[in-house]
Amino acid sequence: MKRFRKDDRALVEMRTEQELFEPAPMSSHDLVQRAILKGLVDTEQRSVIANLSCWVVTGVAAIFLPTATYFLFPLIFRLIAMVGTRTTFAYLRTALKEDRPIVREYRLLIAALVVGGAAWGITLLPIVAYPTLHPARLLVGGATLVGMSIIATMLSPAPRLAFSFAIGFLGAFGAGLVITGTPGGLTLMLGMAILFLIFIAYSHASTFSHRRSAQLLVENRRLSDDLRTSLERALHMADHDSLTGLFNRRAFFAHTKQAPWAKRLVIMIDIDHFKTINDRYGHAVGDVVLKRIGRVIRTVLQEEVGADHYAARLGGEEFAIMVPCGPTFENRALTDMLHRRIAGIAEQMEIEGLVTTASLGVSVMDRQQTLDEALHNADTALYRAKAQGRNRTEYALMSARMTTIQSA
Repeated sequence: MKRFRKDDRALVEMRTEQELFEPAPMSSHDLVQRAILKGLVDTEQRSVIANLSCWVVTGVAAIFLPTATYFLFPLIFRLIAMVGTRTTFAYLRTALKEDRPIVREYRLLIAALVVGGAAWGITLLPIVAYPTLHPARLLVGGATLVGMSIIATMLSPAPRLAFSFAIGFLGAFGAGLVITGTPGGLTLMLGMAILFLIFIAYSHASTFSHRRSAQLLVENRRLSDDLRTSLERALHMADHDSLTGLFNRRAFFAHTKQAPWAKRLVIMIDIDHFKTINDRYGHAVGDVVLKRIGRVIRTVLQEEVGADHYAARLGGEEFAIMVPCGPTFENRALTDMLHRRIAGIAEQMEIEGLVTTASLGVSVMDRQQTLDEALHNADTALYRAKAQGRNRTEYALMSARMTTIQSA
């Protein structure tokens, strides 16, 4: 006898579309990584002058060396690599700021760091491959090592980025030693690799506090988000009916006090034979009917009235609406639409024998009346609609001398 469609099962199981289709949140690990990268790109932005200073010192010192021509290409290549690395850092910074996925920007940065490491490697190569006794040699070597240590320290919170730079450096440096046939090249290569590993290991250990700070920051944000969500849910639950999402009785009385309209239409809605629906089809079906009626009320009011309305489930199968009182034909159009949409719920649910109709009682409320009085008048009209056959609208006799309206 009960034939549910898939969307009805979802309603019975208390699932909302947001719960079904909302994307899964990022894991704590991903959030921590993003926080670390945000700190890293900020550090890179502040270290540009230091890196450029190392390049200038290296270039000026290289001019005084007998082997100055060997530094021309490495210095130009390093300058180009610095521009590329800075550009990819800027892309990553923008993606992080906009909370976008960063896979593409991260891969570009890895590639740029490999190239940047290679540029540093070939800058150091002429000092080792073509040794000369000159004070400027110490400046070139010192500026290069200082620049490498700055970059290693900066990248150490993200080991993958640090090792990308190291691979580029060691690859270019080792290839250069082989090409130039430098004596003791293997020993120099191993020594530089060990030196680089020491740089990265020490820097990573020294930045443990940064990683821990990022973890605490993410945890605090998550707790803050959870607290805010819980508070918003609690505030919503305090004012809204959990089944239909409409105002509850207390909130309806509180919010309608703020209604600015001089004349207000108050409508009471009662679902016809709702007890029979629960007894015959079960409370699960009854809950689905109530949910759909709540949705119908919201939709009709939005279409016919706009944002100027209040709607509530007063309890059981009783609902109440307050809207600005318009001309008689507009009021009738509103009640007729409610009748048609509520009656259409049974057809949508495709349950054999199910009937969903409603009786409406309407009163007009002015500023001299209280909401209790207006609801009492509407309730009296509602019971008259029940007595005269249900599935109809009756107006309170004392409200603006309106005639009885039979629903279509």
